[in-house]
Amino acid sequence: MKVMERLVLAHLRPLVCPSQDPLQFAYQPHVGVDDAIIYLLQKAYSSLDRPNTSVWIMFFDFSSAFNTIQPRLLRAKLENTRGTVLSPFLFTTYTADFKYCTESCHLQKFSDDTAIVGCVEGEREAEYRDLVDRFVKWCGENHLQLNVAKTKEMVVDFRRNKPLPSPGCIGGTDVEMVPGCHNAIYKKGLSRLYFLRSFNVCNKMLQMFHQSVVVSTIFFAAVSWGAGIKAKDANRLNKLIRKAEYVVSSKLVTLEEVVEDRMLAKLLAIMDNPSPP
Repeated sequence: MKVMERLVLAHLRPLVCPSQDPLQFAYQPHVGVDDAIIYLLQKAYSSLDRPNTSVWIMFFDFSSAFNTIQPRLLRAKLENTRGTVLSPFLFTTYTADFKYCTESCHLQKFSDDTAIVGCVEGEREAEYRDLVDRFVKWCGENHLQLNVAKTKEMVVDFRRNKPLPSPGCIGGTDVEMVPGCHNAIYKKGLSRLYFLRSFNVCNKMLQMFHQSVVVSTIFFAAVSWGAGIKAKDANRLNKLIRKAEYVVSSKLVTLEEVVEDRMLAKLLAIMDNPSPP
């Protein structure tokens, strides 16, 4: 059954591609999560170069996203069966009709992960707030449940006399504003290292676990943040790598080596992509 679903997926993808959201980065050829983050950062950096400008980002989290698709709403495009290989792809089709992209504000997606980015000049955040309200309303109309507790908002503002930002509100609940995510990768890496130390297996199995679980965590999207990481954060991650070396009894690559290799690979992939985002 899963093989048949993958065959159907290969047939459906080119048929629905023209109607997909151009800022949906999932299930696109030669495009991945790194490209979604790079696109967001490029928009943010280019805006922050202008005077009196801040960047507002709201990261939305859905509750059981793939299980809340309503077949009657999707029937005009496709019919959906829950819990299948096709569900993530059908979700991108289900949400493709909500698109927004201007010079100062845009909405981008990676499967069920959605972010609204607003480049606010001065205190003119009306467009950003209006887009958030419209998206929340659209989610309600399409039976998509937002998890407000896991939805986060971030404001990047380097002005000296910056005003205190007011948090967004969804369904009468304020969205938590977070200052950043510097410690998230390190903390997740520590938790994965704990499991690595707990396993009483041969070195080969430890190396396989490290490569599949630990490395994928601490080097996630390293191509987008590796070049700008602070020295103290880089040292912490390299210290984590050295601890893993002791456990697996094998020499491991450093953060700098991984970042350099992945940046080169991503550059070549972008150059080979005939239609980048």
